[in-house]
Amino acid sequence: MFKLTVVSGPNRGAAYAIRDGEVTIGRQAGNVIVLSSAKVSKRHCVLLVSGDEITVQDQGSSNGTFVNGSLAKERRVKPGDRISVGEFVMELSAPPAKVSKSVPVALAGMANVLDFPAPAARRPQPQAASASSAFPSAGGGVDPLAASGSIASTQTVPRDLKGRVLWAFEHYVMPFFYGLNLKSEWRMIAAGLFSVAILASVVFSVYPLLETSRGMVVREVGRRAKFMARQLAEINAPFVASRAESRVELGMVEGADGVRMAVVADLDGRIIAPASRLNHYLVTGSAAALSKRAAAAFRNGKESGLMMEVGEGTLVAIEPLRATVPSTGRHAVVGMAVVSMDTSLATLQMGEAGNVYSQALILSGVFGLLIAFVLYRLTLRPFQVLNEDMDKVLKGDMAQVTREFKIEELAPLWDIINSTLQRVSHGGEGARSAAGVDSGPTAEDYVGPLRSVASAVNAGLVVLGSDHKIIYLNPLFEEISGIRGDSAIGQELSEVARDQALGAIVSDLFSRAITGGEAMAENFDFSGISYRVQIEALGKRGEAARCYALLAVKNG
Repeated sequence: MFKLTVVSGPNRGAAYAIRDGEVTIGRQAGNVIVLSSAKVSKRHCVLLVSGDEITVQDQGSSNGTFVNGSLAKERRVKPGDRISVGEFVMELSAPPAKVSKSVPVALAGMANVLDFPAPAARRPQPQAASASSAFPSAGGGVDPLAASGSIASTQTVPRDLKGRVLWAFEHYVMPFFYGLNLKSEWRMIAAGLFSVAILASVVFSVYPLLETSRGMVVREVGRRAKFMARQLAEINAPFVASRAESRVELGMVEGADGVRMAVVADLDGRIIAPASRLNHYLVTGSAAALSKRAAAAFRNGKESGLMMEVGEGTLVAIEPLRATVPSTGRHAVVGMAVVSMDTSLATLQMGEAGNVYSQALILSGVFGLLIAFVLYRLTLRPFQVLNEDMDKVLKGDMAQVTREFKIEELAPLWDIINSTLQRVSHGGEGARSAAGVDSGPTAEDYVGPLRSVASAVNAGLVVLGSDHKIIYLNPLFEEISGIRGDSAIGQELSEVARDQALGAIVSDLFSRAITGGEAMAENFDFSGISYRVQIEALGKRGEAARCYALLAVKNG
């Protein structure tokens, strides 16, 4: 099965399986391969796959489709070819076939030929310390973050409770934020988290206060309703017992502030007072339901009253009318006084509660912004000082970077930086020059020998400084690439290259070239002719590159 692998671009390393049929490529959802970039058209190109034959067709894209560096409207491709779509360079491969990327024999070992002066016997280069050794995890064992940002599945789970909680948090919560940080600036994530924290603090602090305040108000209203119901019961109990119902009255209770309903009724729910509702019954409503429950309780011997909040903003208090019944001479409950109060008048309404929440949110937001700004500056300041100190150390004004700020988690980073700066300052060009020792060749010193090598193998040559800017290119490379030396000197190759795919491949080779290591090489088509392009970092192993040599040799 064929596959396309992104060898240069935003998601370098991503691979896509290519099946028979039509494989569409573009930035819009619905394509088989979706490449998110403004330089990629909605439907950029299509691959027509039929067995071992693959044809790429451009679909009228804005920036065009390139095959091995050449603009192609429709072209057959084979394993090893590279298709450039926008800023993405994808290589076609067909496992298990392997494309050889060995450096041509004529160009191998160029670093050995060009060493100035002759190097001493080279020792094996020590492997760089891994992130897990430089930054050991808090719980011991394997560092939970792999190179790609994913969580290492082999980390040992701690046995203590604190370690288990931290381990679970790191493995099940933090991966979401790590992934978010790959897509969004950390300052935006921090602002979002602070906003959520402020909103949560307002809700969790103001809401309980409002509920507590409301509960106190309801209890006070309940005591008032119970007091008025008890007054009605004590005044009217003798009249109800003697059946002098015409003398039963509500007095000032009926018109009191907040009273929704005040009645005196017998145990069957028949209203005795007020006179306007005489002989009516308490049948419907929450107060009527509670009255039926109270009457049943009074018949069963209950002598104390009931009080309950029923519905939204309504509280009902019921007190029994106890008196001596003349006909039997016994003391009994002969009726009940029912008082219903409106609690909403004494508690905050939605609008008022909203104002309270708004004020608390504004004050918390202002305070939170101040705290966020302080933390933001507190986070950046150590790195600003580190940058300044590194510059001073490299200039020789300081021996090592300082540790003025107390951040325990950054201590390993400071140690690594100090160690690296010591190696650079002691073994680098500046220190050797200051000590009067030969500082070694400059980039210009390499040009003469490199021209001889390029001439011997009939190769196009570009010599670039340690800053990746062109300092020399020979006429053959000018002829091959169309880049003119008089305008290219002092520029980066990616800036003057006519073909954006060439710039992408060169940038990729630069990122992989290591001083003292083997040359990095790729195939590339100049005007439809295949060349082997290789870049080698020249200088002593373990030191920064003095310069870079780019050679372009015609294949075949």
